[in-house]
Amino acid sequence: MDGLITAHIREIMKKSLGLLVLVWLFAWMPHANAEEIEISANVTLASDYSFRGWSQTTRDPAIQGGFDIEFDEGFSLGTWASNVNFGASTTMEWDLYAGYSSSFNDDVSWSVSFIRFEYPSEGEALDYIEFGGSVSYMSFTAGLMLSPSYLGEDGPSFQYPYVDYSKELNDEVTLDLHAGISMVDEDDFFGDGNDSYIDFSASLTRSFHGIDVSAAIVGTNLDDNPDTEPRLVVSFSKSM
Repeated sequence: MDGLITAHIREIMKKSLGLLVLVWLFAWMPHANAEEIEISANVTLASDYSFRGWSQTTRDPAIQGGFDIEFDEGFSLGTWASNVNFGASTTMEWDLYAGYSSSFNDDVSWSVSFIRFEYPSEGEALDYIEFGGSVSYMSFTAGLMLSPSYLGEDGPSFQYPYVDYSKELNDEVTLDLHAGISMVDEDDFFGDGNDSYIDFSASLTRSFHGIDVSAAIVGTNLDDNPDTEPRLVVSFSKSM
């Protein structure tokens, strides 16, 4: 009984903390001047929705879109959605996020973030939150994402350290490299006895008439799963 009560309290605190972050930021918004707010929207058509190397659409195409609000002080809010395919009923992912970023100097910056992942057709069965932080030095970024219960309130704790590299090769083409490690405290969570796996990606992006066209090689070190094997992902994105 004590264990159930403790777990229930932990879940309430987890959800409350996320709600407090969003409520505080929304409450702060009216005090910001219009000149300090930048609102943007984005839409993407991709050959596959790959998240940390794992296809969320069983390698089928995805249409995605979102809205972002940025403030001069470094705060940001946003929402983003995509189709997914986790089975017969799970067809949509909807994310809500908030963050703050700043810099120490021209070369070094840092950020913290909060993300809530929603899967509306499943009620709250798969919903979860992540907290993260990162530090960037010139073209390099190192970060860590954490979740107290991954993919649902009964899920294991999750850690995701990662590194990124982004470089403008010229005025038209940008190279992005990424590597990360997904780790949970539950054996066989990722199949074949794996409680962790490595994902990687390398992409080139070029803008054509205001549309960003990207070609990426993404994959993981997991075997015998077409949703995690190395593959080419092509996407077309427009920001407004």
